[in-house]
Amino acid sequence: MKRAPAVWLSAVLLLASATANAAAELGGTLTSVGSDTASALITRWANAFRIAHPKTRIQVQAVGSASAPAALSGGGADLGSMSRPMNASEVAAFQARYGYAPARIVVAHDAIAVFVHPDNPLQRITLAQLDAVYSAGRRCGLAKPIRHWSDLAVDMPTEADTLLASGRNNASGTYELFRTSVLCGGEYRADVVAWPGNGAVVATVATNREAIGYAGAGYVNGLVKPLALARDADDRGTLPDSASVTDGRYPLARASYIYFNRAPGHVLAALPAAFLAYVLSDEGQALARQEGFLALEPNERAAQRAQLTD
Repeated sequence: MKRAPAVWLSAVLLLASATANAAAELGGTLTSVGSDTASALITRWANAFRIAHPKTRIQVQAVGSASAPAALSGGGADLGSMSRPMNASEVAAFQARYGYAPARIVVAHDAIAVFVHPDNPLQRITLAQLDAVYSAGRRCGLAKPIRHWSDLAVDMPTEADTLLASGRNNASGTYELFRTSVLCGGEYRADVVAWPGNGAVVATVATNREAIGYAGAGYVNGLVKPLALARDADDRGTLPDSASVTDGRYPLARASYIYFNRAPGHVLAALPAAFLAYVLSDEGQALARQEGFLALEPNERAAQRAQLTD
């Protein structure tokens, strides 16, 4: 085996030293604006990243997915976290300012869970029934609204028979995806209780026997009971577990995104590039699992890393 020439070996050592120094000296501030569903995960990533890079700071504002496009377009955010894809008008607004579309990566997989109080005997609900619970127009097929648990053949005490529907407010990507996927694009009923955070929806259902709610699956805890979702009356229904979300059997599976500003053909700045690379790393994806998300598969991570440079 040949020995490496001394000059070549010196060059390798210098490059390794320069890389280590660059990592040690990484500094600056990033601002992330957007999804409430992903806010705890973004914060975990930010705190862990700062341990490795103490001169950095990442500010996390969890106003809802709808806040991300405007903040990114207006320069008020470096990163826009969203629990739904940007819609056409949001992309167009960004493109009108910069001349190109925003870049994005998928950072984890998630789902919207539907749940009831543990004392509620209901185990399964169809998407059409959910539409009749939450929507004003019932575009998904049922003729009559569902306002009582007895309408679903659920035996509840008289004082708890009137159904209390709760969910997210209109700044939320969860609200919008639920509207699109469950309400067939229709509008919510005026009496649906809309909360700015997932935790508040869970708390409402946990403390009210008559309540039903939806939220990011990672926020569901032992104080509420998830329902199996059925696509139609003949479907036995599926709970939001890792297998059903990954293979697409669960009807309300989704991805979690981070959008950012990178002009085509240009290199992303060092700090956002390093942070997003950390998000896609083994450690970053392990934190995603700890926060109730599903980590990306290795081939998915490779495809997302390409979005940082291509």
